[in-house]
Amino acid sequence: MDQPKVLIVDDVEENLILLSFALKAFDVEIVKARSGFEAEDRCKEDEYLLIILDVHMPDRTGLEAASIIRQDSKNKLTPIIFLTADTVANEIPRSAYNVGAVDVMFKPLEAARLRSKVQVFLDLYLERLKVERLMDQLAKSQFERVAQEKAQAVASLIGSLSHQFNNQLCIAEGYASSLLEDADVQQRKSLEKVVEAINACTSLLDTMQSFTGINQGTDTTTMTAAHLVADFSEALQGIAPPNLVLELEIADSLAELLMNAGPVRSILLPIAQFCADLKSFEQVAIEVRVRAEAYDGKLQFNLACQGASIDPGICDAIRDFFGVDDVIIQQQSLGLASARVIVEELNGQLSLTTRDLGFDLQVAIPGI
Repeated sequence: MDQPKVLIVDDVEENLILLSFALKAFDVEIVKARSGFEAEDRCKEDEYLLIILDVHMPDRTGLEAASIIRQDSKNKLTPIIFLTADTVANEIPRSAYNVGAVDVMFKPLEAARLRSKVQVFLDLYLERLKVERLMDQLAKSQFERVAQEKAQAVASLIGSLSHQFNNQLCIAEGYASSLLEDADVQQRKSLEKVVEAINACTSLLDTMQSFTGINQGTDTTTMTAAHLVADFSEALQGIAPPNLVLELEIADSLAELLMNAGPVRSILLPIAQFCADLKSFEQVAIEVRVRAEAYDGKLQFNLACQGASIDPGICDAIRDFFGVDDVIIQQQSLGLASARVIVEELNGQLSLTTRDLGFDLQVAIPGI
């Protein structure tokens, strides 16, 4: 509730006017009901800070209405104050408390006493909002911390695997170069192709290490946005399946936009990996179109994919990683979820939307 609501229920219009006047001093929305049935309908629609309910009403008494209201999930715990003009019916207070009343007040109404009670419930409501906000902030900080730790673990794993892969490439190149010395003409051609392939793998590995920041002396290296987007293109083309076609448009304005390379690469690498892992529909070509430009001091990175469908649950997992129970979707969205956390830490935005056999990804990252 943005503004707390108080429901007042009485079959006499004058009493509703008096109650409204008594509550005028509070920053609350007054909702009126003129019967027990109408009160029940109102409680199905909204949650209330407080319900002030007349006991004696035709057709449906306040006690009967309260019993029904207590069955509704929205107002099971909403405080109810009963009003009655019957000062001799001793059973009324007991019956009222049996259906969850917090108090019974007698007519004519004591406005000052009513205001003091409403103030207590309003203060409790505001304190509850503070607690809920703190819990939301705590949950968000925990999510961001876990996402960052997972991103760091992924980066560490990439670094370790890259080192091992590079060692194996060096061993393969050493053996191939040694064999070249004594090879005949036919063998030499084959071995030269092997060495060429090894050198290509080494070059690609260097590109991937540079893109992930593994070979960077510091995460605060400054580069132009144009350079970083071009790195993204090179990395994606190196790891993408053969049926993925990339169309890249880098606006001239990106040549003037400076950015911290480390964080931006930590955002663009998961995007590249996500695209590389796409499966096409009936093996048709996957078309990825990227438009990157500088606008209002930000890198505006817009990616449109056609030819590969993704589970809509991935969009949910990116917004709230731990709100999705499907392990497979969590695995598929981990990289983008981590990227979103980094983007938001930079005061930027990342959004993913699905469409028929495709999706759109928008990222806005502030420059420096």
